[in-house]
Amino acid sequence: MKNYLKKISLVLLLCLLTLPGWAQFEGYRLSPDARISLITCSSGDELYAIFGHSAVRVQDPATGMDIAFNYGTFDFDEPNFYLKFIQGKLRYMLSAAHFSDFVYSYSMDNRSVYEQVLNLDEAQRQQYWAFLTHNYQPANRFYLYDFFFDNCATRIRDGLEAAFPNQVAFKISHLDKHMSFRNLIDLYLVPQPWSDFGIDLALGARIDRQASPYEYMFLPDYLSKGFANATILQDGRAVPLAGEPQVIFERAPVPFSVAAVTPVLVWWLLLGVVVILTALDLAKGRRSRVFDMVFFFFTGVLGLVLLLLWVATDHQATANNYNLLWAIPTHMVVAVLLRRHALPDWASKYMRFTGLVTGIAVLGWWLWPQQLHPATLPIAISLITRALYAVWFSRKVKSTAPAHSSIKEKI
Repeated sequence: MKNYLKKISLVLLLCLLTLPGWAQFEGYRLSPDARISLITCSSGDELYAIFGHSAVRVQDPATGMDIAFNYGTFDFDEPNFYLKFIQGKLRYMLSAAHFSDFVYSYSMDNRSVYEQVLNLDEAQRQQYWAFLTHNYQPANRFYLYDFFFDNCATRIRDGLEAAFPNQVAFKISHLDKHMSFRNLIDLYLVPQPWSDFGIDLALGARIDRQASPYEYMFLPDYLSKGFANATILQDGRAVPLAGEPQVIFERAPVPFSVAAVTPVLVWWLLLGVVVILTALDLAKGRRSRVFDMVFFFFTGVLGLVLLLLWVATDHQATANNYNLLWAIPTHMVVAVLLRRHALPDWASKYMRFTGLVTGIAVLGWWLWPQQLHPATLPIAISLITRALYAVWFSRKVKSTAPAHSSIKEKI
């Protein structure tokens, strides 16, 4: 997290040091030689950069103006910055920087930068420039960011349609691959299986509906494809909006690698440990109480986090999370009782009930409206195994109460 904030701070600092003043834009009229482009930046190595980035370039050779308008920045001086970030209430803003500085910051991160010049006539360029500079005014530049529906890419798509009402048509039906929002982001997360696992835990069923090709454009790569396959009206006829991307900076080749230790491997190994541990417990007439307490406590903590992301934040994508069928927040409380030799009757009923709920989650794994990460399946089976064993062992202890002190325990 610290490295993430450092890199973001560097980029923002660079932008702020070169930020053109508002007075420079006010009343400015583009020359006939000006051009406006869509800028697409490739994925980076860090999670915050892995989905790429989009910006708008405005270049006017007559005056030497060359500016990147960027909807993907935010202010670290925002009051309660971290709390707002977690709650989904952090305001993002449209910033402007000299384009050379913008490219430099991405080249330093070894991220490619591509340009698609928009096929706008002189009047349309001035009209879009007016839209951008109006958005850049201090009263208009802030907005509430949403990764899927209101981000650096969708702002550009929606802004172009707002600047030219009923004049832009995206002919992108051939891009439809019948993918959900989760499928789309999974395409980028292959090199980072642990990030993929964490994101799949946090995001709920809302992102598992099939996205339309138009909605694919929340990703910068698909915004670029959308612009390359769009038309805009000029003098009553439709003309191509933009051509194919041209290279401004090409990243140096990076060897593709995936972590050897993946969540799927780790959690299936955990299930193997649970099966062996339970077999040993059964053979030796004991229950590994510390293991159960720790396992259920941390599962409950995870469930509480997922629940808060659903009900206590404005993040739309974290709602309706079916991972709560196995990561049950109340495990965090009941875990304390798992340290006991025999469970109270209500705790035994609780363990039976949660074992049943988690069992239903497992049986319906591929039927739920949410695509659950495959690494969570062995975790759920492990929870069922230990919950039912705790109920069985507690019943056994109570049925042999006079002699229970002779039963071996593992502390």
